[in-house]
Amino acid sequence: MKFIVKLLAMAMATATLLAGCATRQPYAQTPSDAGLRRVGFVAGAGGFENMAITNRTFFNALGESGYVHGKTMDVVFRTAEGDMSKMPALVEDVLKNNVEILVVSSSPGCAAAKAATTAVPVLCISVQDDPIKAGLTSTLIHPQSNVIGVYSFLPTGIAQQLDRVSQFVPKLHTLGILYNPKNATHVRLLTEWTSVANEKGVRLVLMPATRAEDLDGAITQALAEKAQIAIGLLGPDTYAIRQEIAQAATLRRFPIVMDTPGGYTDMGGVATVGVNIVPYYRRGAVEQMIPMLQGKRPSDLSWIGPKQVDVVVNEDVARSFGLNVPTAVR
Repeated sequence: MKFIVKLLAMAMATATLLAGCATRQPYAQTPSDAGLRRVGFVAGAGGFENMAITNRTFFNALGESGYVHGKTMDVVFRTAEGDMSKMPALVEDVLKNNVEILVVSSSPGCAAAKAATTAVPVLCISVQDDPIKAGLTSTLIHPQSNVIGVYSFLPTGIAQQLDRVSQFVPKLHTLGILYNPKNATHVRLLTEWTSVANEKGVRLVLMPATRAEDLDGAITQALAEKAQIAIGLLGPDTYAIRQEIAQAATLRRFPIVMDTPGGYTDMGGVATVGVNIVPYYRRGAVEQMIPMLQGKRPSDLSWIGPKQVDVVVNEDVARSFGLNVPTAVR
């Protein structure tokens, strides 16, 4: 009888965790009472059961070392579903659950976590801009704070991206920039894109889009200003609508490459041109999360960043747009 009661209790606890954002009450037990390590995870997009490839890579890496939800860990999971304005509230909600470590994705998520706690170790994954310039840390090596993370910013990244995009349109003179005007990271990156584009003699056409419903208007604006191709900036918000971006680009016959992974080219998107952040989620798990679970502090670790821009092309789609397929990816 006791065994049956125990099984029912475990099933109820698992169902509660999988409820994700619907679960709002703090856990009654502490991690030591439950016998499991309780960690928080606030995702920019994607749910817990239907997890984004980036987050799935992170949890798979933890699982390989024995850190598995429901067995050795309680994962308190929330998702912003691409709406970065939800991040502060979601972070506060997760912290109420007495987590040992808080994992957050995106620059807005990291900023919200940094503002919310100085006591709980914070692991930021997929920070889209320079962590120092964004005020997330004062140094990348052994930061003297509770925040550590993985970033996708490259000092020469935008120049590399523009060069790669130019390979699709060899005589590129006008480039569209698809971005979310409510995303502070996107707004900061626009300044750098403008500077790099001016140096290379390329005119930028801004394509603001907060939701999928804004895509048609953004593409109409780009076409009216004679943009030859566009790039969508990286972020959970653009990630959340990447399939709609691929569909809108095909429908309007206007090529949009994305600075984001997550199967965009498998969804009919023409290409991704940017840092492939998926392997960095694994590194964040192996080189940062696991050491912290084993007792390391964020100040014992260092931030992890990329070294190059990657290009993935759907060659059939590229040719359907009449684009040149770069030799390096053929």
